[in-house]
Amino acid sequence: MQGHEAELQRSVARLNSLLDVSRALAMELDLESLLRVILEKATVVLEAERSTIFLYDPAVNALTSHVSGELSKGAVTVPLGTGIAGQVGLTRELISIPDAYADSRFSPQFDKETGFKTRSILCAPLLSPAGDLVGVIQLLNRAGGDTFGGDSEEILRAFASIAGVAIDRARLVSAAIEAKRAEENLRLAHDIQMSMLPRVFPTEAGLDMSAALTPARSVGGDFYDVLRVGERVWFAVGDASGKGVGAALFTAMTLTLFRATAKIAKDPGEALARINQELSRDNDAMMFVTVFAATLDIATGEVVFANAGHPPPYVLRPEGAVALETTVAPALGVIEDAEYAVGRMHLGPGDGLFLYSDGVTEAQNPAGDLWGTEPLEAFLRVHFSANCETLTRGLVVEVDQFAAGAPPADDLTVMALRRGPAR
Repeated sequence: MQGHEAELQRSVARLNSLLDVSRALAMELDLESLLRVILEKATVVLEAERSTIFLYDPAVNALTSHVSGELSKGAVTVPLGTGIAGQVGLTRELISIPDAYADSRFSPQFDKETGFKTRSILCAPLLSPAGDLVGVIQLLNRAGGDTFGGDSEEILRAFASIAGVAIDRARLVSAAIEAKRAEENLRLAHDIQMSMLPRVFPTEAGLDMSAALTPARSVGGDFYDVLRVGERVWFAVGDASGKGVGAALFTAMTLTLFRATAKIAKDPGEALARINQELSRDNDAMMFVTVFAATLDIATGEVVFANAGHPPPYVLRPEGAVALETTVAPALGVIEDAEYAVGRMHLGPGDGLFLYSDGVTEAQNPAGDLWGTEPLEAFLRVHFSANCETLTRGLVVEVDQFAAGAPPADDLTVMALRRGPAR
């Protein structure tokens, strides 16, 4: 267990670095200062010997070194598609290379000019919230001679997401008036949140999954997550209290802790208890987050779940949709030593689950009426057999039609999963 605890503490330390960068993003307007913070934190957390941020110039279709511990600004220009950084910029895909000199894409010219010996490379694209290329972040040589592992790729993706938002924000703020600063910070908080959500879902054994998060214009706090751990798929939907940047940061903390604890906890109840302890500690703002978390054994269909104050999901079976009975414990962040009971159920071939946040049932129309649970259950009774993407998209459309243009008061999150048919 000591090894597990050390891994959790390491994940928390990495999260704190991400939060430091996020706070700098919320407070700092100067692009150079922001990028230095990002590069410094990424270098320390990932234990790299050297690191560089390149910015993309569409006018010349090339990357130019902009922030680096060793290089002056503009010292290196890389055409898109050339070298490792140029390849990452072209494909917009992360590249991890354990042996640089064994990779044909690596150019040793820089090593020859500086005397530096490149061993391993970890390089990721920096994208704007709209998905446009704004740059590339590159780390060289894991300290101690090790290579960059899979966990290094995950944390670099998080830094890259924030860096892309930072660059986009700096360019927008330069042309914006001071009165719009608060609104822009909220929008960027949502951009960070959305960039951390999974976009690819497991499909083993015919598993069907889909999720959607529609952020409100002036609040932030919902999240969903899906990850494969061994023979189980962990999944969760959550909703943080409050509004604005604070809620978005609290959500990011919860999401990162969930991913860390899922790898070491025996079940969702233990995972929620561990996350709750971290969120409750030094929680002066008294923020909290409701979470429904579960695991699905792909082979057997067994679902193990725990509920921290969240609306229970619906079970989708041939006879219709029925709300899952759960033992509801306190939201995370409220009581430090809270315990979270575990429930169990079985999904047969073709059975499914539908998870949601209260932004669904509390959606309002222009008259102030709430959508409520009855229309939700009526929708699921009619569409329970649809594929998961059709189900989630259709529900979002249904709520949007009810709102009839009324501004949303809360984020709206839905998730559906279904076991494949028997073979």
